[in-house]
Amino acid sequence: MDARFRFAMSEDGMKLGVNRYFPAEGGEGPSVALLRRQVLQAGVDLSGLDYDEAAAERIVQAVQTGREFRGIVLVRGVPVQEPEDARLVALGNLDYPVFPGDGFARKYPPLTAAPGRTISGQVLPPKSSAVPRDIPVEMGDNVELDPLTNAYVSTIYGMARLSDGVISVDPLFRIDEDEVTVSSTVFHKDFRGNRMSSARLEKELRDIGVAIDVELGAIDKAIARAEATGQPVHDVPIVQGKYPVPGRDGWLEYLVSTREDTGQEDESGRLDFRNRGAYPMVEAQQTIARLHGPTQGQGGIDIYGKTIPASGGRELVIHLGENVMLLEDKVTFVSRAKGIMVMERNVLSVNDCLLIRGDVDYGTGNVVLEHGSVRILGSVNESFSVSAPKHVVVGGSVESATITAGGCVEVSGGILMPKGGRIRADGDVVTGYATNARIEAGGDVHIVNEATNSYIHADGRIVALKGHGIIQGGETVCAKGVEAKEIGSDMGVITKIAVRIDEPADEELRQERARIKEAIRKIDETLGCGQPKEILARTARDKRHKVAAVIRHRIKLIERRKAISEELTRMALVRQERLAGIRIRVHHRINAGTVIQFGAKHVQIKKNMDATVIYWDPATSDLVFGSL
Repeated sequence: MDARFRFAMSEDGMKLGVNRYFPAEGGEGPSVALLRRQVLQAGVDLSGLDYDEAAAERIVQAVQTGREFRGIVLVRGVPVQEPEDARLVALGNLDYPVFPGDGFARKYPPLTAAPGRTISGQVLPPKSSAVPRDIPVEMGDNVELDPLTNAYVSTIYGMARLSDGVISVDPLFRIDEDEVTVSSTVFHKDFRGNRMSSARLEKELRDIGVAIDVELGAIDKAIARAEATGQPVHDVPIVQGKYPVPGRDGWLEYLVSTREDTGQEDESGRLDFRNRGAYPMVEAQQTIARLHGPTQGQGGIDIYGKTIPASGGRELVIHLGENVMLLEDKVTFVSRAKGIMVMERNVLSVNDCLLIRGDVDYGTGNVVLEHGSVRILGSVNESFSVSAPKHVVVGGSVESATITAGGCVEVSGGILMPKGGRIRADGDVVTGYATNARIEAGGDVHIVNEATNSYIHADGRIVALKGHGIIQGGETVCAKGVEAKEIGSDMGVITKIAVRIDEPADEELRQERARIKEAIRKIDETLGCGQPKEILARTARDKRHKVAAVIRHRIKLIERRKAISEELTRMALVRQERLAGIRIRVHHRINAGTVIQFGAKHVQIKKNMDATVIYWDPATSDLVFGSL
């Protein structure tokens, strides 16, 4: 007899195996072919079933060697296929980046319901006949479909995402507009869990054409930090080219001291004004300035190794003013008369000036000039005033006094106004410090050391960059920007910095609107509320013509008020556009408690900020805080 196999089937009819074996008695021995024949002889229809050839080999080897063969499944029935919706399966952790060539997701199509069959031939119907749902997936940027693996493959280094049925990869390398720098968010591993390295990122940078050095050290540090914290490190500069340096504009070299020469700073941060020569006196025929031409710029290099050309400087045009002549060399300026040198709007002049060698006090009385400038070697004492149609230069301090100048005001010491007073200049105001002061300038205001609890209004800029360079307390209002080392106080003193572009017509219109509003209110109190017909109906007949005239006047007032409001709104929009080019720059620190205002927009600083630039963004109608 041949070797014989006896078979057993599971209760559910889905598995069949060998449970007994009888050795051959002179006939054919055990083999894979014999085993298959005996399965068919047992009445099993193998068509459509899963007959496991490898399992058959294991069974034959087991009976030949005397090992256990029970438990090896030889034939499996056809399982019931229940309907399954389509699936999009991530092939890794997509919270981490993918590299070019990485298959990061695969779509499994929907499966419709299908009956199963037991080994004995019994048909098993599915439990559900529902129609499975498909998932619409569209390929977006930087993605390809691999037809062999049916996987979505990235073509760049970036972050994979599925949004609104579109699968795409967002690049992690961010190249700036000038193509000079590359920054990136750095992770410590990729989506498969493989550790990140600077070499891997460098290869990707080379593949996109980066030709200059890569900051491998910065990348390694960022990877270590990401690994230690478990969080990615954002905005890491990984490639740094060189920006072009534009040429220097033409400039005027002063051969005498100028108002910008504020002395030298000592170790304590104070300035020595003894050698300061603001609005200096010059002699006739004295060489006072020399004009220098513009210089060429220095080219830069972008990340691809290409040279970026630099622009050259611009020519400076100096116009000759009073008592100044230009020599034949076209660059040397000489004074024609003794006086004080002034540079205004590119006009170089030497003007006549009244010199007061001491203080302005009871010995001099108030100083009132109808022409020229005044230079005071001493101080301006409390309750006195100085007025000049041009410039006022004070060698000492101004103490609760009034200074009015049609040009500029310069105070070498400082301005103290605990008992009132005011500085009003149509040009610039320059002072060593300001305490409880009121300063109004048609040009710029320069604070050498600090301004404390002062009201400062400038139609130009407010600058506090030398000495301590602090503006704290009070209100500072300008039309063209602020530059300071520090704003506010670490004690939380409220300091207001405002940028306003108002014209005199603005205030005139507001005052007119207020007067019209008050006139309408008085008319309403007299006539009462209601439509004109109702008001006339309750008015005595002999007074109706007067009341009608008042009503017509009220209608005109309302129309005028509306027109004023529309004009103010239009002008405010124009001011907002002009605000966009103005900057508040704080080189060291802006302290919490400081209030920043651009036009009608107010923002109070909640925490200290270092090296900050603030400007108005008309696109968002909001303030932007950036880093210097």
